[in-house]
Amino acid sequence: MLKRQWWKSLRVVGFIAAAGLAWNSQANAAESDVITFTTAPTQSLAQTKKIYGPLVEYLAKSTGKNIQLVAARNFLEYTSKMRKGEYDIIFDGPHFVNWRMEHINHQPIARLPGKLVFAAIVKDGGVINNVKQLIGKKVCAVNSPNLATLMILDSFPNPVRQPVIVSARSFKDAFKCLKSGKGQAAFLPLGFWKKFKKKGKTGGLRVLYTTKKNPLPTRTFSISKRLDAATIGAIQRALLNTEGQEGAQPLLKRFRRKNFVDAPSSEFKGLSRLLLSVWGFHEL
Repeated sequence: MLKRQWWKSLRVVGFIAAAGLAWNSQANAAESDVITFTTAPTQSLAQTKKIYGPLVEYLAKSTGKNIQLVAARNFLEYTSKMRKGEYDIIFDGPHFVNWRMEHINHQPIARLPGKLVFAAIVKDGGVINNVKQLIGKKVCAVNSPNLATLMILDSFPNPVRQPVIVSARSFKDAFKCLKSGKGQAAFLPLGFWKKFKKKGKTGGLRVLYTTKKNPLPTRTFSISKRLDAATIGAIQRALLNTEGQEGAQPLLKRFRRKNFVDAPSSEFKGLSRLLLSVWGFHEL
C-alpha cells in the first residue's frame, strides 16, 4: 500500500519497489543500486504518481532492480536535475532526448508510436497568410521548452524577428486565447486541432502553417549509459513486450496509444537545436 510521508520536503516523489512502492518525498539517487525514473512535469505530482506508478512498479518487478519514480515540481527543477545527470530513465520529448544523447550519455530505448506535427492557427478573414507575417505579432502558446512552441519558432531563426509569445498554461488555454482575440495566432499540436475540429469548436479559425514536412518522434524513454548493458536491455525489453503494456495502461491511456515501439537513435538527430534558446541548454 502506498504510504504518504510528509516529514520531509516535497521536492520529489518516489516509488521504491523493495518497500512495496512507498511514497517518498525524496529519492536517493546517490545510492548505486537505485535507478531513478522521471518524466516532464506536465501534470501534478499526484497525477504523475497515478499515471507512471504502475509502470515503474512493473519495471522494478520484471528486472529485479530498485527503480524509483522521482517527480519534479516544475520545469526549473526538472531541467536543472536533468542537466546534472540525476535521472537514469526519462520519458519526455524528442528535443530533450537528443540533448541528453549529446551531452550526458543517454540513449533512446522505446517511445510512443506515431509522429508529432504542430500547427499555427489563425482567424479566418485576417490579413495573415504566411507564417513569416507573424514576426512581431502576439501569438498564444505554451511557454518553452514546450515542443509545439519551439518547433514553430524554429521557422524564425533570427531571435529578434520572432512572434511575441502570449503565455498560455495549456493548449486548451492557447486555443481560448486566440478565440478571445488576445493573440493573432496560436501554436498547437495538429492532433489537438483535429480533435477540436471534430467537436465543431474551430469555426472561424483556420490552419496557417504546419510542420508536416518535419514530423518528430513522440514522447520517448531514454536511459543513462551509466547503467550496465544487461540492465539497459532488460528495461528496454520490459517496455516493448506485451506484458509491459499491462503495467503501462494508465500511461498508454493518457496518450491514447496501445503499446510502445522501438526508438532508433537516428530519429532524434539534430533535434537538440530546438533547445538552443532555452536557458541552460546552450551549454553544459
